Amino acid sequence: MYSGLFLFIMRYTLFILLLLIFSFAHAQEFGGEPALVKWKQINNDTVRIIFPDGWDSIAKRVATVTSNEQLHFASTIGSLNRKVNIVLHNQTVFSNGFVALGPRRSEFFLTPEQNAFELSAVSWSDLLSIHEYRHVEQYNNFNVGLSHVMHILFGQNGQALANAAAVPDWFFEGDAVYNETLLSEQGRGRLPLFLNGYKSLCIENKHYSYMKLRNGSYRNFIPGHYPLGYMLVAYGREKYGNDFWKNVTHDAASFNSLFYPMQHAVKKHAGITFNDFVKQAFKYYQEQWKGQSYSNLTFIDSTEKNNVTDNQYPYITNDGSVITLQKSYNHIPQFIIRRADGIMEKIAVEDITTNDYFSYNNGIIAYASFKPHARWGNREYSEIRLIDINTKKERKLTSRSRYFSPDISHNGSMIIAIEQATDGSSKLVLLDTGGNVKRTIVNDQGNVFSHPKFSANDKYIYVCDRKADGKMGIIKQAVTGKDREVILSYNNRIVGFPVVQGDTLLYSCSNNGRDEIWAYTSSANKNYRLASAATGLYQASLLNNKIITAAFTANGYRLAEATPQWESTNENDTLKNLYVSGPFQKPSNQLLNNVGERNFTSKPYSKISGFFNFHSYNPYISDPDYSFILYGQNVLNTVQSQLYYTYNRDEQFSRAGYTGIYGGWYLQPFININQTWNRTARLNADTVLHWNETKLSGGLQLPLNLTGGSLYRNLTTSASYNYVSTQWTGFAKNYFKNAGFGYTQLRLNYSQYIQQAVQHINPRFGQSITLQFRTGSTANQLLASGYLYFPGLGKNHSIIVNLAWQQRDTSGKYYYDNNFPFSRGYSVPDYPRMYKAGFNYNFPLAYPDWGFGNIAYCLRIRGNLFYDFTQTKSLRTGNRFNFASTGAEIFFDTKWWNQQFVSFGLRYSRLLNNDFERRSPNQWEIVLPLSL
Repeated sequence: MYSGLFLFIMRYTLFILLLLIFSFAHAQEFGGEPALVKWKQINNDTVRIIFPDGWDSIAKRVATVTSNEQLHFASTIGSLNRKVNIVLHNQTVFSNGFVALGPRRSEFFLTPEQNAFELSAVSWSDLLSIHEYRHVEQYNNFNVGLSHVMHILFGQNGQALANAAAVPDWFFEGDAVYNETLLSEQGRGRLPLFLNGYKSLCIENKHYSYMKLRNGSYRNFIPGHYPLGYMLVAYGREKYGNDFWKNVTHDAASFNSLFYPMQHAVKKHAGITFNDFVKQAFKYYQEQWKGQSYSNLTFIDSTEKNNVTDNQYPYITNDGSVITLQKSYNHIPQFIIRRADGIMEKIAVEDITTNDYFSYNNGIIAYASFKPHARWGNREYSEIRLIDINTKKERKLTSRSRYFSPDISHNGSMIIAIEQATDGSSKLVLLDTGGNVKRTIVNDQGNVFSHPKFSANDKYIYVCDRKADGKMGIIKQAVTGKDREVILSYNNRIVGFPVVQGDTLLYSCSNNGRDEIWAYTSSANKNYRLASAATGLYQASLLNNKIITAAFTANGYRLAEATPQWESTNENDTLKNLYVSGPFQKPSNQLLNNVGERNFTSKPYSKISGFFNFHSYNPYISDPDYSFILYGQNVLNTVQSQLYYTYNRDEQFSRAGYTGIYGGWYLQPFININQTWNRTARLNADTVLHWNETKLSGGLQLPLNLTGGSLYRNLTTSASYNYVSTQWTGFAKNYFKNAGFGYTQLRLNYSQYIQQAVQHINPRFGQSITLQFRTGSTANQLLASGYLYFPGLGKNHSIIVNLAWQQRDTSGKYYYDNNFPFSRGYSVPDYPRMYKAGFNYNFPLAYPDWGFGNIAYCLRIRGNLFYDFTQTKSLRTGNRFNFASTGAEIFFDTKWWNQQFVSFGLRYSRLLNNDFERRSPNQWEIVLPLSL
C-alpha cells in the first residue's frame, strides 16, 4: 500500500514539476537565416516544403518521398495524417534534422556527413525524408487520449510533454531508424557501427540494468537510445508483427494505463511483462553474438577505471611513433603522440569541430574546425587548421570556408579538402599552404566526395565517392590533368578513413556484418582484405608488418595490433542484413529508387508568414518569477511572441503583458508591454512602499556568436527605451504623486568557455560577464557581475569566482528590479552601493548509477564549498554593512522517467554577520532545479 502511494506521489509530483518548468525538446535558431535569403515553398496535401531559392529540385524530391511514404507506409504507426511544414537549410555544416512540436514543424540541415559509417551513404536529403517524416507520423498518431487532452489544455507543448512521458525517446528514434532501413537499401539497421556498442557490451560480459542503459553513465560507456530503440523495435516487429508497436504506442499515448503506460501496453499486446520483453530481446541478439571475441587483437593501450577513453585515427611517424586523437570522459579532445617506448606526449588540443577526423603527413596535422557566422546562426563554416607536431604551433589556413577532411601532401606544399558548397555540390579543392585555391574538381555526377588522401608521390588523390543510392567506391584522381580511375568499384558498401603508405592505400570497409581493414596496392592494382574484428576496425597504418588500428570496444576506441592477412576481395555488395529480417524486404527497400517524379509548382514564401502562430500555453519557473505564458512563433522563427502572467515571489507582485521580437534583420527589434500590480520596496527599516506600474518598452538587440578555436563565445548587447507609469497605493499615495517617466536600459552579456568533457562539472576555463545600466530623469542603476571559471586540484574539480558591483541613486522616486547576486543565506536588501566577492569549489562525490522504479535515476552526486562576502553602503549615513556567509552545497544530477535531466540540491549557509530579519545563523535551503 505504502509503496504504491509513494509511486503515485513521485510520478505526479514530477509530472507537475515538468509542466511548470517545461523546456523545448529541440532548439531552433532564432533569426538564424541571413536577411537576404529568398524563400520559396512547395505545397501538397502532405507537406509544405519551405526552402531557399535554387533548391527547387531537392524540395520536389523531399515532397515526393514524404508523400509516397505517408501514402504507402504509414499504416504501421497509424493512419492519421496532418500536413506539416518542412524547412530546408543549406548553409549549416552540421548534418542533422529534427521534428518538433511548439511550433509543429520539421527542419533539415542538408550538408552530408563525411563519415558514412555513422549515418549510411544514401542521399542525405532522402535519408532525412524517410527518417524525420516518420517522426511526423508518430506525432500525428500520438495525439490521442490523455495526450490529446494535454494538447487542448496546453497546446502543442502539452502534447509533446504527454508524449514524452508516455512513449520513451528510444521508441521515437528506434522506429525512425527502422523506417530508414525499411525504405532504403541502407539505413542504420544495416551499418555494423550502429550496433557495435551493444555488441561490445555482450562480448565483454557487461550486463547493465535497463535503467542504466536508458539513462547513461558518467563512468561507463553506454550506447545511446538510437541503437537501443532500433533493437527493441526490430525485435518487437519480428516476434509480434508489424502492427505491434502501432497498438502499443496508441495505448501508451492515450494513457490507457495512467501509470507506466508503455510498460502496460507492451504487456497487453505481447502477453509478457515489459521487463521480460526487454530480457528476451537482448537474449535474441546476444545469441547471435555468442562466441565472438577480440582474440585476434593485441591491445597496446590500457583502460582506466570509471573512465572511457577513445584513441582514434592512428598515423605512424617516421620514427615509428603513433599519433592519435584522444578524448575521454575527463579530458577534452587532444592530439597525442605515443613514442615507441610507450611514453605519451600531448601535442595540442583539438579545436571545436563538427567531425573530429584529422590527417597527418611529414610532421603536420591537418583538420577542419567549426566556425559559426557571428550573427546568422544557420550559416556556418568549416575551416582548415594545421599543427606542426614539433613546434606545437597551430595556424588557421582558411576562413569562412566549407572545407572538410583536409589532407596535406607528403612534400608539405599542398592541401586537398572536400568542399560542400551551399548549392549542394561536392568538390575536391586543391590549395597551397597560403590557403589559395589552385584547382577545383566538381563531382559532376552529383555524388559526394569524402576523406581525400595524397598518393605517396603527391601526383594523385585517392578519394571515397558515394552515389545518391548509397553505392560507394574509391577514385584515383590526378592532381593535374583529367586522369581518373576507379580503384574500388561502386557497390552497396561503406568505405572511409584511408591512409597512404608507399604504394598501399589502407581503408575501412564494411563487409559481412563488420567494418574491416582493406587495402589497395597500386603496384598490383588490386584490393585486399587485411584484418577484421568483432566490433569493427576504423583506420589503420602498417608498422613492422603489423596493423595498428582503432578497435571499437566497451571501453572506447582502443589502439590494437593485428597481423595482416592479405586476402583477395570480391567486388560484390558488402553490406549485410543484420540480426532480423523485417526491414529487409526488397519491395519496400526500393522506395527511393522507384519514387518517380511529380511536377510540383513552387512559389515565394514570406519569412514573416504566420506572424503570431500561438501554439502553446505553459507554466514556467525562473525563480523568483512564476509565470503562465502563451507562446507564439512562426515556422521560420523570425518572429517570437509571448502573452504572459507572472507572479514574483520576492516582491509578491503580479504582472501581465506581451513581448515580441523580430529576428529577420541583423539588429533584432523587440517590444514589451505590461502592467504590474503590488510592487514593493523598503524605504527604510520601518517603511515599505507599495505601487502599481505600467511599462512600455522597445529596443534593439544584437546577439553575436563569436565561437572559434577552442572557445565557445557569445556576446549579446541590447538597448531599449522604457516608459513607466507609477500608481502609488496604500501609505505611499499620501506622500508621492502618480507620475510617468522614461528611462534607457543598456545591457551587455558576454561569455566564453572552453570545451567540456563528460565528467567536467564546469568548464575548466571560462568567463561570464553581465553589465547593465538603467538611467532616466528620476532614477539610475548600474550593475556589473561576472563569473570566472578555473580548474581545481582534480581533473573534474572546478573553481568559480563571482564578483559583482551595483550602484543606484538615492532619490527614492523609483526602484528598479534588484538583480544583484547577494551572499547566500541572507534576505536581500537593496542598498545604493553593494559589492560582492564569492568563491566556489566544485567537486564530484560519487557516480551512483542507481535509480528506482524507472522514475528517478542518479548519475552523479557533487559538492560545492563556498564563501560569499557582500558589503553594502548607505550614502545617507555612510555606514557600511558586511554580509558574509560560508557553507556547503550538495547537488544531485539525475534523470526522471529515464529521459528528463534534472539537477537540484541542498544548501547549508552559515551566516557570519547579522541578517536584517535577525534570522538564525544556520540557514538551510532546497535549491530548485538548476537545469531541465
